[in-house]
Amino acid sequence: MSTTKNFPNRLRFDVTPKEIRELSTEVISNFKKSLDVIASLPPASRNFSNTVKAFSEAEGEFASAQSSCTFPSSVSSDKETRDVSNEVQTKLEAAQTDAFAREDLYQALMQYKTQNKEEADSLVGEEGRLLEHLLLDYKRSGMDLSKEDRERVTKIKTSMSELKTKFQQNLNEDMTRVEFKLKDLEGMSEDYLESLEKKEVEGEKIYIVSLKYPDLVPILQLCKVEETRRKMDEANSRKCQTENTKLLEQIIQLRQEEAKLLSYSSPAAYSLETKMAKNPETVISFLEDLCQKLDGAAHKDLEILLNMKKEEKKSRGEEFDGKLNIWDWRYYENILLEKEYQVDHNKIKEYFPLDKVTEGLLSIYQRLLGLRFTKMSAEEKHVWHEDVDQFTVSDVTDNRTIGYFYLDLHPRDGKYGHAAEFGLLQGFSLPDGSRQYPSAAMVANFTKPTPNKPSLLLFSEVVTYFHEFGHVMHEICSTARFQRFAGTNTQRDFVEAPSQMLENWCYDSDALKLLSAHYKTGETLPEELRSKLIKAKNVMEAFKNRRQIFFALFDMTVHTISGPVDTAIIWSNLISKIALTPNQAGTNGAATFGHIVGGYEAGYYGYLWSKVYSCDMFEKFQKEGVLNQNLGRKYRDIILAKGATVDAMDLLLEFLGRTPNNEAFLKEIGV
Repeated sequence: MSTTKNFPNRLRFDVTPKEIRELSTEVISNFKKSLDVIASLPPASRNFSNTVKAFSEAEGEFASAQSSCTFPSSVSSDKETRDVSNEVQTKLEAAQTDAFAREDLYQALMQYKTQNKEEADSLVGEEGRLLEHLLLDYKRSGMDLSKEDRERVTKIKTSMSELKTKFQQNLNEDMTRVEFKLKDLEGMSEDYLESLEKKEVEGEKIYIVSLKYPDLVPILQLCKVEETRRKMDEANSRKCQTENTKLLEQIIQLRQEEAKLLSYSSPAAYSLETKMAKNPETVISFLEDLCQKLDGAAHKDLEILLNMKKEEKKSRGEEFDGKLNIWDWRYYENILLEKEYQVDHNKIKEYFPLDKVTEGLLSIYQRLLGLRFTKMSAEEKHVWHEDVDQFTVSDVTDNRTIGYFYLDLHPRDGKYGHAAEFGLLQGFSLPDGSRQYPSAAMVANFTKPTPNKPSLLLFSEVVTYFHEFGHVMHEICSTARFQRFAGTNTQRDFVEAPSQMLENWCYDSDALKLLSAHYKTGETLPEELRSKLIKAKNVMEAFKNRRQIFFALFDMTVHTISGPVDTAIIWSNLISKIALTPNQAGTNGAATFGHIVGGYEAGYYGYLWSKVYSCDMFEKFQKEGVLNQNLGRKYRDIILAKGATVDAMDLLLEFLGRTPNNEAFLKEIGV
């Protein structure tokens, strides 16, 4: 089976399980053949083009060709297709691991570096960075070790890949359902109830609630029946608990062994070598310092929520237990927003039908970044499901096409359960000198429309939309020459900064006008509600940031300690101490913590770390105009387009014109 070189034809969304297996075999074979050619060259003939650049071209082809094999695991409606996609994903990752375990390829790079020392030493920009990064990858794969230890490192990486794939597959395939009677769902809106599956038992209607975000989050925010919220939190925290706890702890043990073999003090030390923070001490100091600074404000937030709970329990004639449970905080935060800020999220979402939010969001991004988005017709689009829309992206200055993106916004059984961006094809230079158009998919789980109502977004979902679409733009705007530096392939603790920065447009009054239109009247969100929403932006910010610190410290803890790890005990102890809410007995939320399995190991702190930089960048927009097109273009050309072609700190220095600082961040979180 062969694939064509140019987008959109090379992406396959119609692949059968049999074809996925065949295609993955071909992709691996072609990758190996390309690397074999590099390894077999006579040492005296080596140059940058036939060795270093050729290696990058093989990587780029491999990364692009495998998307058709791996992406179905997250979006296909057919279980067999998803299963096979997960199966081959492990094989593809193993092929990449094997490439960096090959001594002949390492020697090929070293031969070039030593025999062409003058040229190699004079390499600048992306070329110099490419050689440096390839050699570092070989070091991190154990190339300096004995053959026996090197083979063990390779085996560890392959085993971890298998376990990680299984962990995420368990979450994607989870079919947990919780059943409630109507009286259990007091406080839930008619459109929410209408959207649920239903059945009848002895003449009484039973509502069936999944753990997908459009079902779960509204109950935790709005349901007046505490036992219902508790049951939903328990079901969500027990999700895949037995199998995924075991998988996670196996993965952590393998990471410990890998780090020890490679002479790193811990998995965290290994992971952080390539990040901005560089070492665990810097991260832990950052988190503990921030935790301390937030302590007073977070406890004040906790007291406010406890008082809200006490008053509400009294008004309902129910007993007050004197504590804020983990299933309580969103609900009482919502009551606080309604009471003190007149922000009623159930009412506000009526102004955010999905189609209008999409229209406004696309308008803002086009204007800000100097782009034009053109939606493809049903006949033109090339998609994996009828719900998916596809867009062409062009530059407004010369109308040249620069990429494509997809929007897959509604839940389906077996689909990836959260919101994420998938870089299907990245933008980089092909061997023939042409450019591969980047192609990115935003996958989310927003409520589906009903016969009586369009899909209405909670404001938090609007913010999520802006965030994930920011990642899409990071992919699309890439001007990198080599695939490994394209789009979101930045240092992991910087990758969230561009998307977090773009969330701020949700809190701009003019932007809110573009994003809103009441689903019945078409009226934009009234000025009074806009100002209240903006004013409420940082409500409970200290408390919520403490929750983020909890996730980050859990991640750092399990990746810095030695020996067997009991994730349930560590999770329970830390969540009570740091997040200020006791864990629900018998649950282990770590079993659902996909981030630290799928690329954010010893890296979850990056959400807070990068928020410091996002606030600093947004302050520049606040000063020069949030829809300032010149500044927006500068942001596109420096932060988004350059990807990982230079270190993240150098991008920030160029964009800000100074060394970044945390003043805007501390102001944002009320410190």
